Amino acid sequence: MTRDRFSVSDKLLLAAYTCEQAGKSPFTAEDLVVSAWRAFPDTFGLKGYASADGRLCYPDSNRVFAEIMGSKPIRKRGLLVKVGEKLYELTETGRALASRLGLADGLDATTAPVGKAGLDRRLEGELRRLLSTRAVQKVDNAQVDALTFHDACIFWGITPQSSAIELQGRQSSFSDVVGRLRKGLGEGGRLEHRGPVISPTSVDLLERTHRALNERFAYELRTILERTDERRR
Repeated sequence: MTRDRFSVSDKLLLAAYTCEQAGKSPFTAEDLVVSAWRAFPDTFGLKGYASADGRLCYPDSNRVFAEIMGSKPIRKRGLLVKVGEKLYELTETGRALASRLGLADGLDATTAPVGKAGLDRRLEGELRRLLSTRAVQKVDNAQVDALTFHDACIFWGITPQSSAIELQGRQSSFSDVVGRLRKGLGEGGRLEHRGPVISPTSVDLLERTHRALNERFAYELRTILERTDERRR
């Protein structure tokens, strides 16, 4: 894959990945604007302000904002999430895809994929977080009736005020984490990391929790999914 074949969302994903690799996590919308313009000036440069060599001299912030504030692919696919006022970070899904895109483009990608040898640091952190949630503990102890919507929000990393695109992105990210864990387990059925050994039973528990929360709080989730004012999010 070459750079001119990247979609707009792919280019933004790589720009966001560059921000994180530079130690900015979360990063601001302005960080992303500058990173995207530097990497792909023809796409994210302000039209009508070109240098003698044809390079667009200034970033087009509106182009970037339009791609990250609405229900565009980078958020709809669960690759980028808003974590504060004009603050964003990549999901595990986004980092994994950005790493693959970077390798395909010949860039230096430092995030290791999940494999039989172990988990990468970010995925391990997300795994630890999920397994420590009250939702998982209640499902593991057959206390499904004691689940609250607050438990669900903590499990998925949302709030009752989240937008539809944020909910879809978080659930998509969860599915990707589980898929990467399944792949990492391989034929041996065990995955070593710095915490407890992960087995198919651990992943089954996460999926059972996910299903239980979706079933128990279908009304609350439907309310979120029916929200249409995404741009203010």
